[in-house]
Amino acid sequence: MVFTVTFEGARCERTYVSILDISQRKAAERRLQAVDRIAKAIASNLDLDHIVQTVTDAATELAGAKFGAFFYNLADPDGERYTLYTLSGVPRAAFEKFQLPRNTAVFEPTFRGLGIVRSDDIRTDPRYGQSAPHFGMPKGHLPVVSYLAVPVVSRSGDVHGGLFFGHDLPGVFTAETEATVTSIAAHAAIAIDNAHLLKAAEHELAIRRATERAAQQLAAIVESSEDAILSMDLDGIITSWNIGAERLYGYTVEEAVGSPVTLLIPEERLGEELEILAKVRAGQRVDHFETFRQRKDGGLIPISLRISPIRDNAGVVIGASKIARDISERRQAEQQKDLLIQEMAHRVKNLFMVSSSVVSLSAKAAASAEELASAVVARLGSLARAHVLTLPTPDRDGAGEGRANLQALLSTLLSPYDGETPQGLRRITTRGCDLGISRAAITGFSLVVHEFATNAAKYGALSTATGSLDIECIDRGETLELKWTEQGGPQVTRTETEGFGTKLAKLTIERQFGGEILREWHSQGLIIRLIVPKDRLQPPE
Repeated sequence: MVFTVTFEGARCERTYVSILDISQRKAAERRLQAVDRIAKAIASNLDLDHIVQTVTDAATELAGAKFGAFFYNLADPDGERYTLYTLSGVPRAAFEKFQLPRNTAVFEPTFRGLGIVRSDDIRTDPRYGQSAPHFGMPKGHLPVVSYLAVPVVSRSGDVHGGLFFGHDLPGVFTAETEATVTSIAAHAAIAIDNAHLLKAAEHELAIRRATERAAQQLAAIVESSEDAILSMDLDGIITSWNIGAERLYGYTVEEAVGSPVTLLIPEERLGEELEILAKVRAGQRVDHFETFRQRKDGGLIPISLRISPIRDNAGVVIGASKIARDISERRQAEQQKDLLIQEMAHRVKNLFMVSSSVVSLSAKAAASAEELASAVVARLGSLARAHVLTLPTPDRDGAGEGRANLQALLSTLLSPYDGETPQGLRRITTRGCDLGISRAAITGFSLVVHEFATNAAKYGALSTATGSLDIECIDRGETLELKWTEQGGPQVTRTETEGFGTKLAKLTIERQFGGEILREWHSQGLIIRLIVPKDRLQPPE
């Protein structure tokens, strides 16, 4: 600044120069610029490790500290320990041999976010040296005299951790240093918050993607499942329908979705659905419930049901999923097993009765005990051979099904009853039966003939010494008719009641051969017409 001074009678000019010290202002500006650079650097990067390391390095340099550290709040179950996140100014090995800091009196204001701790000589602080086991600085620890600790607090008030600075000389950290580090800590807290938000968003996105993938996989499994899978609401209205349900029940998804589930339930079983809905509303599962359901065409199908409640995000039951499995094959297998067990018991019983009949008939015609014994042994042997013929066997060369002779089969099966009447006539005659029969058909056909013969021996022509049996095989183009004619037996009485053997023969002819059995009751004796398609009985040429 220039001043001009005028005296009376003379003029004198003098210049005065004023010098101001602006070093503090420049230093403050540099600090502000440094803080601004740090804020921009960490704001443009959301990597937590980079943020914390950048903040620690920059704050250590600006504070003029010998070392700086950022301890992160990751408390263990007792809530007292913290982890060293970053270190600046000294190697990390300088801290590795020491336990992590605990919430001592000196550290508590920082880790609790209660305030800043700045000391020209921390050793003179009344809070220093009050905690076991060291009661001060651990042996071998970095020398700390000047001490500055600033908490890093999130916008929500949670303490992320703290910035800690140390120097081995006293009085290093000033009020300006404290203000600078506090400003850096505020920017760090914002950057850490943003990094946490990013990680949380990434985690949520990963969970959402995993959930979507799982949902897609589940949907694919449901859609391709052989089982019928459907869902319904608590009013029993169908809300989803897979291809398996369409195959099992016959309704398309357009027909099923929006319809009541009672669409599938026979009227007499509607009470079952009321019980199921009650259990679903109570949050209960239903496992392996076997019942019958009704197809679109009106047919009933046996199924095994599994029902699980469906809950919303709040855990409230809003519906149920149903998985239905067709158990028709299993039931048929069980019925077949039961049928085979009954058949075995029946055939064993019949075997004893036939054996008894053989002995009885042989006794009537035998002139001596030796003749009786010989006849019985011969006939029982024929019966045994007939029984063996009911078992399927491969060809001698093991190549394929092969061909057997119907005439030979009939002769073997009926040999226990054959012989002569008192008039010298054959008891059993066969005509036109010299034709092929597949080995696959032997068992079923032998069983039927065995049942006819057993009944004839019990109640018909073969139960008396004077009775006779005539069998004629008639080729009727696509079908073969076996005409079984009994004569000379006891008086024939028509009956509507079918024994097990009769039912078994009928089921065998109808199911295995697609044929039919017709019976005619005449005064002379019973006539049975056994009609089967030739392609079911005979092997291909």
